[in-house]
Formats: sequence, C-alpha cells, structure tokens
Amino acid sequence: MSDIRSEPSQVDAPWLTDALEEAGVARGAKVLDVEYAGDIGTGQTGRNARFHLTWDDGEGRPETLVGKFPSADENARVSAFANGTYLKEWLFYSEVKSTVGIRTPECHVARFDADAQAFVLLMEDLATCCQGDQLDGLSADQLALAVEQAVALHAPRWGDPSLETFLSNGTPPPTVEQAAMLAQMMYGATLPGFLDRLGDRLDPDIAELASAFGDKVGAWVTGTETPPTVIHLDFRADNFLFGETADAPPLVVCDWQTISAGPAMSDIAYVISGSHPDAGDRAAVEGDLVEEYRRQLNAAGVTYGADDCWRDYRLGSLWGMVITVIATVSAAQTERGDDMLTAMAQRHGRQALDLDALALLG
Repeated sequence: MSDIRSEPSQVDAPWLTDALEEAGVARGAKVLDVEYAGDIGTGQTGRNARFHLTWDDGEGRPETLVGKFPSADENARVSAFANGTYLKEWLFYSEVKSTVGIRTPECHVARFDADAQAFVLLMEDLATCCQGDQLDGLSADQLALAVEQAVALHAPRWGDPSLETFLSNGTPPPTVEQAAMLAQMMYGATLPGFLDRLGDRLDPDIAELASAFGDKVGAWVTGTETPPTVIHLDFRADNFLFGETADAPPLVVCDWQTISAGPAMSDIAYVISGSHPDAGDRAAVEGDLVEEYRRQLNAAGVTYGADDCWRDYRLGSLWGMVITVIATVSAAQTERGDDMLTAMAQRHGRQALDLDALALLG
C-alpha cells in the first residue's frame, strides 16, 4: 500500500522524492529539502498547502507544489470521509481526468485509503492564476471561458453507461427512485434551517420558491431522458483560477469533491446564474450563452436539440437552490459565508422564477 501523508507536517524530502519519482516528475533527481510555506484559502472541506522544494538537480523540475489534505477540522474531516468527498476527488484525478478535456491543476500524486482515513494530492502550483470571486461574479470573457471548459468536461463522457457505477467506486449506484427519495429527504430536513438563517434576507418570492420546491425535489431528480454525463456540481467563480500572465492557462477548474454523473445543464445554469449579481444582466445573455454551449457541444460530437437543451437549462436552474439550501445548514456560519449563501439563493432563486422552472415539474 502506498505511503499516504495526510498532514502538511508529515511531508518530508525522502517521501516527496519517492512520490515524485513514481509520478515521473523527479526522473532520478532527489528532493534535498522541502519547506512548508503556509496554507492556501480557508480550507473548510480540504486543506491546501504550498511547499518550496530544493532539488539536487532542479532543471525541468517544479520549485513549488501544492498539496491537498483532509481538513484540519476533525468534524469536517470525518464527514468528508463518510460522505465520499475525498473519494470523489481522488477518483477524478486518478481515473476521470485523463478521459475528459477540461483544464484542471496537473496532479502528480493522488492517494486515498478509506480504511486508514488518509488522503493526499500533490499538484502543480498555479501561483500565476487568480481565483474568481463568487460575490463579484464573472465578466463576459471569463464566462465564455467557463462555457468552453464545461464543454470540454461534458462532451467526452456524454451518455457513458459506465459512469454512474464508476463514480460510486464499483458499488451499485442508487436507483433513480432511491436518489429522488434521498434528495427529497435532505432538502426537506435542511429547508427549515435555511429559512431560519437566511429567510429574512431573501426576497419574499424567493423564500416562497424555496418552500414550494420542497414537495417537488424528487420529481426534479427524476429528470428527463437527456443522457447524463460527468458533472462538476459546484461549477462557479470560487472554483475557477484565471491566468494573469501570458504563459498561464486562461482558466483552470479546481475542487472536484462534488463530481457526479448527471444532467450537464445543472453546471451551465449554476455558473450563468451565479456569475451575475444583477438578474437583468443574466436574463439578457443567458439565451445566447446556452446556445453557444449547445453549438460547441454539437461540434464536439454530441447531438443536443435546442428545445431539449433549453428545457434542461430551465430545470438546471433549480440545482442552485438545492445546493444553497443544503449548504446553508451544513456549513459553519461566518459573515462572508452568509453573504455568499444569500447571494446564491437570490441569484439562483430569481433565475428559477424567471424561467418558471417549477412549472416543468407539474
């Protein structure tokens, strides 16, 4: 079994040398010294840390790396192992990434052991990129890049019958009926807490939408006959890294802890709505963005009719309400967190109302 270092303090030069040699990065060179340079981000679910490396021969080898580890918070760590959060990210980097075209951090090492509650990723350091901001939203150019990357994720595995079983790590996935029942229960259990925490900050009709949706979540999960594909499920500005230099990639998508098999338009509706603080601005461009996404998808070999695409987009708008309601109750309460969750509920809720999404569920 591979040696897994689940804490930044456990990472030393001999272990890094062996891990990077196995990954084809060291190529016979040795790491002489490794310096932990601090954490990156807030790390509610996973802990990201930057390391500086000293090699005996540094030519063509990385001077810095980013490691991703389980959360330092014990409750968050236990929960993430129990609900498959770390398993999903390990599966993405070790198995799925090579089968899709989306630009992600280059992952040199991905190790996971459920029994030992151990997990680590070693990735390229994207210090020349800047993280997007969910509250500010995205510019038109940034959103165009996001649509392009969504196609690169969705098209290669569109309708792949092995995807759901594969992403459940070989265990039989729940039936549609079981998934619908579970989602209905989770949404219903968290809705009161969501309304208690954020209800007075929402437009009244959005609070009403959140409540009215409660009886229809199961029907929403049942979905349409559109083939599923691999989806990110948290496809938003905070998980995007935009290049700031000429040699940096234009957009890198990170945080693959929610990867799933499902309707592609959940990602598209979610990123378009979440990227527009003003609902009028979103409504003015979403039709063109959805059609551009469909055009690129068709060019990549996926047949997707305009009517079906727009219907699925309308249904996809409700994913933002699902994730916001559940996240409000499960996330630790902070001032920025409440601001972000309120913005998400307002933006996704207004989109679902504008698109009359609930009408599609009967």
